Amino acid sequence: MNFQVSAMALAALAIVSGAGPRAQEPFQDVIRNLRHPKPESRLDAVTVLNNNAYAPAAEAVAPLVADADDRVQAAAIDAELTFFLTEGINPVRVMGIGNQKSRAQEAFDGGPLIRGSAPAPAVLVDKLIVAIRDENPRIRFDAVHALGFIAEAPLSAPQAAALVAELDHYDPIIRTATARVLARLRVTAGADKLVAATVDSNALVRQFAVLALGRVGEPRVIPQLRQMLTRNKGQLRSEALLALAELSSSDDLGLFRTALTESDPEIRRAGAEGLGRLADRESLAALDAAFKTDRNAAVRLAAAFALQRLDQPQSHVIAASIGDRDLATQARDYLFELGVSTMPGVEAAFKVAVDSRARADLLQMMGYLRAPGADAIVEPFTRDQDERVSRAATHALIRLRR
Repeated sequence: MNFQVSAMALAALAIVSGAGPRAQEPFQDVIRNLRHPKPESRLDAVTVLNNNAYAPAAEAVAPLVADADDRVQAAAIDAELTFFLTEGINPVRVMGIGNQKSRAQEAFDGGPLIRGSAPAPAVLVDKLIVAIRDENPRIRFDAVHALGFIAEAPLSAPQAAALVAELDHYDPIIRTATARVLARLRVTAGADKLVAATVDSNALVRQFAVLALGRVGEPRVIPQLRQMLTRNKGQLRSEALLALAELSSSDDLGLFRTALTESDPEIRRAGAEGLGRLADRESLAALDAAFKTDRNAAVRLAAAFALQRLDQPQSHVIAASIGDRDLATQARDYLFELGVSTMPGVEAAFKVAVDSRARADLLQMMGYLRAPGADAIVEPFTRDQDERVSRAATHALIRLRR
C-alpha cells in the first residue's frame, strides 16, 4: 500500500476541507463501481482504493462495510483502516477465532498516535456498528476494533446507544471488545450496562468492563466499584482500584494511600494515580519515593504522572516513555489526560528522541495537544527525511490548523 507523504497529506486535507467531486477525479470510475450490482466489481473497486490508500473515498466505501458479500465487507473494513492509518501495520493473532490475524485489532491497540487527522464520516461509524452484529465472527471482530480505532469521541446519542447494546452480544469476544471500545471512546451512556457486565459469565468481559467503568467517567458507579474490592475474594481488585483512581473520589483518599504501599504493582500504580488526581500534597514524599525507587516501571511512571498533577514537572519523563514499548500506552494516556500543560515536556522529549517511532508519536501528540505556537515546531518536520516522521508531522499540522 502507498503511504507516501504527499498522497496521505492530500487525502487527509481533502476530507478535512470537505473537498467535492474534483478530489475524486483520479478514481471517479473506481468509486462508481462501489455501487456495481456484481460483488466482484465492488470488491475490485475497494481493492484498488485500498492499494492506493485513497482516503477521500472513505465515505464512499462506508456502505460496503455492511455489504451482503462477506468478501466485500472484509475488504471494505480493511480499506477504511488503510485510509485512517498513518503507516502500514502487521496484523496480530485474533483472540478466540482460530489461527487468524487482524489488522483491525493491531490498529486499535496502536491507538490514536497512528491515526490520521481526517474526521470519520458519520455513515462509516454507523456502518461499523451495524457490522458488529454480522453473522460472520471475523467480520464483527474486525468491525468493532476498526470502530474503536477510527471513531473519535464523542459519539452521537444513537451511535452510543447502538454500541452499548453490544455488551449483550451472544459472543463473549464481542462483549469484551465492546467494553474496550466504550472505554476508548469514553461513552458515559454505557455505565449501567458495564456495571451489569462486571458479573458476566466470562472472565475477560468482567475484567475489561471494570476497567471501562473508570474510563467512561460516571461517578454513579463508585459504590459498585468499592464493593468489588472484597467481592469474590477480590479477584478484580486491581481493576476496580484503577477504575476508582480514574474517578478519584475524595472519599477514597485513604484507600489510595494504603494502595501505594502494597506488594502488587498494579495496586501501587492505582494508588499513585488516585493520589495524583486528588492532588494529595501530604503524599508528595511517598510519591517522590515511588518515582525514584519503586522496582516496577509502570508504578514509577504513575508516580511521575501524580507528581505532574502536584505541580512537580515530570511531563518530560512521561513523554520520554512514549518510546518504551511496555509503557507507551500508559504514557500516551497520561499525556492526553494532562493536556496542553505537558507540551514543554513533549517538546523536550522530542528533541532528544532518536527512534523513528517515538519521534513520530511525539509529533502526533503535539497535534492532539494543540498548544499555542505548536505549528511552528511541527511544520519543519513535514519535510523530514524519515517518511514516518514527515507523515506524522503532516497529520499533526492538519490537526493544529483545522
